[in-house]
Amino acid sequence: MSANLLGQDLNDFRWKNRLLLLMAPQGDLVNTREQLALFAPFEKDIEDRELIILVFDGEMILDKELKATSIDVSKIPHKGFQGVLLFGKDGGIKLKQPFYVTPIRIFDLIDSMPMRQSEKRRKNSP
Repeated sequence: MSANLLGQDLNDFRWKNRLLLLMAPQGDLVNTREQLALFAPFEKDIEDRELIILVFDGEMILDKELKATSIDVSKIPHKGFQGVLLFGKDGGIKLKQPFYVTPIRIFDLIDSMPMRQSEKRRKNSP
């Protein structure tokens, strides 16, 4: 994992990473596991978009391997929502949708963002 997930809150990722927060507020991780499985074959695409996938199980934030982190949950928005929240690098919510969201939908949305387009131009410039 590219980011240190200890002792942070969601604001610590601002301007560094995009976040995909899988919300399972009742602690039922069946949908979450299935959503994570959809993303499993796309590790390179996830890394290229500086996307970190996290899970909120109603009590704590887990990493994509469903291991506990010490990220502060006090500032999580929409705590009762079940589904997918995509945060841009600016910290704003770019997508709020019930499970399941295809990885291609997430990648297309990220790729349409001005900041992502700027990143792609910088990577492609000589």
